[in-house]
Amino acid sequence: MLRRQFLFLSAFVGGLSLLPSTPVRGENTPLADPKSSIAHQLKLLQAGDADQLKACFTPRQQPKITQELVASSQQTATQMPIDDLVHTIQMGEFEGKKTAKITMKNGRTLTTLILTDGKWLADTIWFK
Repeated sequence: MLRRQFLFLSAFVGGLSLLPSTPVRGENTPLADPKSSIAHQLKLLQAGDADQLKACFTPRQQPKITQELVASSQQTATQMPIDDLVHTIQMGEFEGKKTAKITMKNGRTLTTLILTDGKWLADTIWFK
């Protein structure tokens, strides 16, 4: 029993070290952690703000975020609560950058976020 508790605590403490550091006070931080990044993207999508939504994606995805795509996705976006979109977050690293794989409540992958200049940016267009 004690061994299982020790293993659980070791895994928990080890997992905490993968979490991003706390943002600087006074900094505008809607993209400071994975869940708030998806929540911010969802809010912008619901508002139909394609220009600000582009800034939430990696440079390779930004040209694909158009007003037409956002307009066609708005209806679906209002139906999904954030807790269904972001059920689990699996922290990792790829090519020297921190990543966060976001899995939805239904078990499907929503997107992978990449920490870029202190912001968690989506690397796929998850709302298509």
